[in-house]
Amino acid sequence: MSREVLEHLIWSLEQSFRKKPEHSLIANLSSVTTDDLDTVVPGGGRTMRDLIVHCGAVKMMHANHAFGDATHTFWTTWYQEDPISEASFGDLLEWLQAAHEYVIDSVKHLSDDDELVAPRPTYWGEQWQTRRILDAIAVHDVYHAGEINHLRALLHQAE
Repeated sequence: MSREVLEHLIWSLEQSFRKKPEHSLIANLSSVTTDDLDTVVPGGGRTMRDLIVHCGAVKMMHANHAFGDATHTFWTTWYQEDPISEASFGDLLEWLQAAHEYVIDSVKHLSDDDELVAPRPTYWGEQWQTRRILDAIAVHDVYHAGEINHLRALLHQAE
């Protein structure tokens, strides 16, 4: 029973979330300021808060539906009493990191690489192979890291 591919996927998930200094989600959030959090750029639609919430909720829903009890919806992933719309930047980052740890812990509990082809439920009701779900999580982080980078550049260009 090998776990070589699972270990590589954990490495890849970590790279896309926090370890790759130029492209990871956390690296791109590192220079966001509290003032940036709820600012909408002219002609824009989403704020940094919106992107953080989207990334954390989707990550949590993927893991909960594929590896957990499949109860989370976009609106039930936030775990603090105060509304997410009022959460501090620090609390949002802590929650986002907790969502990532939930994914990593789920992968660590898989027994071997054979589980990567096992079908698992997605949060929208389809069945996908485990590897496809994990790939979607990694790609999602990098995609939105780029969006955050672009939004941050637009916010600071206006100064």
